[in-house]
Amino acid sequence: MATSTPTSHPLSEKTSHLEAQTPVAPAEAKAAQIPLKEFTIPTFPPEAFTAGLTTLILTSDIKMNEYQQLLALPHSVPKLPDSITNLTLELFSLGYPPGFLTDLGNALPGIKNLTIYSQLFAGTTAASKTDALAFLQGLKALKEIHFLDVFTPPGVLAEIGAALSSETVFTEISYTYRHSDPEFAKGLAVGDMSAFVRDGGKALRLAMQAPDVSAADEEDREGTEVGIFPVQNAGAMGGVVDRLVECGGGLVLLDVTVLEVGVKDVLVLLEACPKLKVLALSVSLEKGWEEVMNEVKGRLGAVESLELVGVPSSEAVETLKSQDEFLSAGVLGELGGEVKAVTVSVLRTRSESWSLESGKWTKV
Repeated sequence: MATSTPTSHPLSEKTSHLEAQTPVAPAEAKAAQIPLKEFTIPTFPPEAFTAGLTTLILTSDIKMNEYQQLLALPHSVPKLPDSITNLTLELFSLGYPPGFLTDLGNALPGIKNLTIYSQLFAGTTAASKTDALAFLQGLKALKEIHFLDVFTPPGVLAEIGAALSSETVFTEISYTYRHSDPEFAKGLAVGDMSAFVRDGGKALRLAMQAPDVSAADEEDREGTEVGIFPVQNAGAMGGVVDRLVECGGGLVLLDVTVLEVGVKDVLVLLEACPKLKVLALSVSLEKGWEEVMNEVKGRLGAVESLELVGVPSSEAVETLKSQDEFLSAGVLGELGGEVKAVTVSVLRTRSESWSLESGKWTKV
């Protein structure tokens, strides 16, 4: 498989699992991964229609110097097994020819889980955007959608959010921070992300992942690409918070690490989303972790797993440098509620995790 999927993404777990498998006969396969050198999906063998195939991964193997030309050529989508419920589209950097996605959606009406990775999903033309939106509108059974390192012009993410089925209860927009690109943050359509806060939603991830420094990265010439810098955008964060207050009451998982939130915003979100069991936020640190822990203690409710990515002020940086440990068993013991696991970090660099076992907090 020709892909460079970062290990921090759920997609890497899917693909690495597939790579590790011993080849199986088509009649026994439950997943298929197909590299495409053009926008023609090969015909599936007859046995694929009776094997109970559930997962299809389409990976672009298109040469960049041929991509633009292929977008203007005819495409082909054959009949596909209607047992497929999981679809991944990865590395289609410039999008798809108009009509391709609509035809793909018509061939796979039972899709429940859609993952889009590393591309301009809506393409570069009005026709390709219309096709992308029509594709999503047609996926009536869709429960989960994951946009991983997907870039769009301003406004398009909002249209995508509006196009999703009312059945979609898990929405995700996640980015891997790119230290090599000084304009990276400006390319994120954070102002549109509130459209992914859904009425009746159960899980929402608006996340920023740290780059995988264990993997070879030709653009990391100095080997210093660690951590993240959440986007500071009060308007975008306010829009997300407002939507969560309006309709986030059913969420059990919430990750808003792509945007920096204030400590007071954390309290607003805890009150607005009382069913949360998993919570991850990038939070401003004016002085240090003590101020945050003092605010949230006794207010975590049903939260069992808490991750806080600290975005420190200059004063907090000096305080944190002097600390051997950010937290203590005593501080964690005062949190109350159902919390059993806590992780804190500074911009996802220096990290510290604690676990509650048999009534005792221990560092892990």
